[in-house]
Order: sequence, then C-alpha cells, then structure tokens
Amino acid sequence: MSGISGISGISGLSGISGISGISGISGISGISGISGISGISGISGIGALEAPMYADALVKNRSALVGKYLGPTVRCPLPKGIDQADWLSEWAPGPRLATCMQEVLGGLRYSQDPENSSVTLEYVDLSSKPLSAMALARLIRPTEAIFKSQLSLVSDYSELREDRGSEVLAQAPGGGAFWAQIIGSSAHKHKYTGELLDLALSLALHVEMRFKHAFACPRPVQMSPQIQPMIPTPGHAAWPSGHATEAYLTSTVLQALLPHGSKYAEQFERLAARIAVNRTVAGLHYPVDSAVGRMLGTALGEFFIGRCVGTNIKEREFNGPAFIGDEKAPLDFKPRVSMDDNTSGYYKLQGKAKMVKPSSLLQFMWSKAVAEWQPLRLGAAP
Repeated sequence: MSGISGISGISGLSGISGISGISGISGISGISGISGISGISGISGIGALEAPMYADALVKNRSALVGKYLGPTVRCPLPKGIDQADWLSEWAPGPRLATCMQEVLGGLRYSQDPENSSVTLEYVDLSSKPLSAMALARLIRPTEAIFKSQLSLVSDYSELREDRGSEVLAQAPGGGAFWAQIIGSSAHKHKYTGELLDLALSLALHVEMRFKHAFACPRPVQMSPQIQPMIPTPGHAAWPSGHATEAYLTSTVLQALLPHGSKYAEQFERLAARIAVNRTVAGLHYPVDSAVGRMLGTALGEFFIGRCVGTNIKEREFNGPAFIGDEKAPLDFKPRVSMDDNTSGYYKLQGKAKMVKPSSLLQFMWSKAVAEWQPLRLGAAP
C-alpha cells in the first residue's frame, strides 16, 4: 500500500494528509513505530522485522514458555455476516485504505468528444439496477492561443518568487502543514481525518492525471525559454493543475467534515487559491490551470462527500475556450468569481441535481473522522 503515497507524490499536494501528522499512506503504516517511544512497539512484532536478532530471541523465548500444545484455548469465533464496515477499525491503516480505495474509484469512467476537445468524468452507480450514470465534471480544453497569451502572466508572476519562494518549496511535496495551521490538527487525535483525506486526494490524483493525459497541454517552459521555473517541472502535462485540484478538494471536504466548517471557509478558500497561484509564481502553471483546478477540485470534493454521506450534486463544466481576455490583457485566475451562477462564461453548473449514494465503508471512515472533532467533555460518564 505504500505505493499509493508514492503515486500521490506525483502531484505534490497529496502529502496533504500531513494535516494529521501522517505523511501519506505509506507513512501511515509506520504509525506502529510511534509506540516504540513507550517501549511497547515490540508487541506488534515490528522490532523483529527491523533487527534479525529479535527473531532469534523470540524463537528461543517461545521454546522456554509455551510447553505442550493444548489446542485452541481462547475463544475467537468467526464474525456474523460478511463485509461489515465497522470491521475496518481492526485493520492497520495501510490495509484499511487499500480496502476503501475501490469504493472511491469504483464506477468512474471517462467519455471523450474529440471534435469539441472535451472529456467528461462520469459516475456509474454499480449498485443500481438498471445501472444509472451521472456526469460529474466536463472539461473543454483551452485553445493554443489562450495558452500563448497566458505566458505573459506567468512571466509577470515570477516577480513574486523572492517573496513566496519558501511557500513554493514547502508546498511542492505537500501542503499539510498549511491546512493544519488553520484547523489545529495532530497525529494522535486526528488519525482518521488524515486517512480520509488520503482517500480523497487519491481520488483527485487519479482523475487529474487522466485529464492531464487526455489534453496533453504543454508546460509554460515548453513554450518560452524565458520562464525558467524556480523548481523542477513535473513530468506530466499542465492542464488541469493538480495542486489547485487537490487544494480545492481539501477545502470542500474539510468544510463539510469539521463542526462549524463554514467558519473556516474564508481561510480555506484563500489558502487553496494561494497554493494554486504559487504554482504559477513558480513558473509551472498558467492561470487557466488553476481556474479549472478550482472547478475540478470542488466537483470531486462534492462527489467524495456524497460517497461518504450521500448528497445531491450537479455536473460542473469548465469551458476552456471561454477563458479569454485580449492580447493586452489575458484573463487571470480570479478565485472570487462564482462557480455556481454560470455568469463567468467558463464556469458552468449543469442539469438537475442527482443523488450520490454513500458507500458503507466510506461512511464508516467519515463517521470516525467526524468523531475526532467532537469536543472532549472532561468528567463525563463513560
């Protein structure tokens, strides 16, 4: 399962699960090592894997202790039924997330329209009979002229590199500390919150990479040698921005997850926008990459919430060719533009709302994460 966090590292921001102090899915499996602080980690057998001498010591110790085999002496019956969500609490974090990933990605499919340079992400409810499908996000690629016009904005943003350089570098592999600073999370209290966000960000990663491949939009440095990015350019296409997608997904999920999440909304939205813009400052993305990432991240966040608790959502569309200004004033990313009233020309909310049904496994993960944010009532009866 450690491979999942490696995949997440492709886009950088997926290390965002650092919100809980956990560095990603691969880091989660190392949680048992934390108990080594108290000298208890040997109970889990981790020490035997790290030092061969422990294996030899345990073999000798068993020979001295167990005596003659007496058969099963501890009652451990098989559980009733199958596939019960609360069994997830018995699993280690890595296998728990591996179990849930199929629920996150199951039913997603993509349809292409080459004539309109568009790709639509759809969700098919595999539990319904007959199968029912709904569109989640439709992306229409900007024209080459738009990307060329945006280069002047990328060049202008480079003037902010000295001011924002530390942020760019800190957010490149992950932005967890920035979200944690707002919500006050910690590893020992918010384990399930970190795991839930790992699942959400893995969803974003898979979707954004599929869109990036479909549209194959060049990076700014490929169009002008004067851009000279301040950090290495990732080895995949530009549009949509993965950092922007994942930042806005995180904002959407956390607003729904946290008690009084709306009170965090202003800071969450500002942080998501700043993370997105910092990728343009770095010379890696055009403003239009951030604009579509905002829409895609919000759409995926709403879908993920639906898979956790059930909710009605509408299809979101980004019309890339409409993201245009003029030669002297190319259109910049404007996070204050509403995505919900179709007045921008490039953001569109389509059709009737449709219900996304929850998965029992994801519902369990959500409920455990919600419980981590309930106030502690000291002195209350157990």
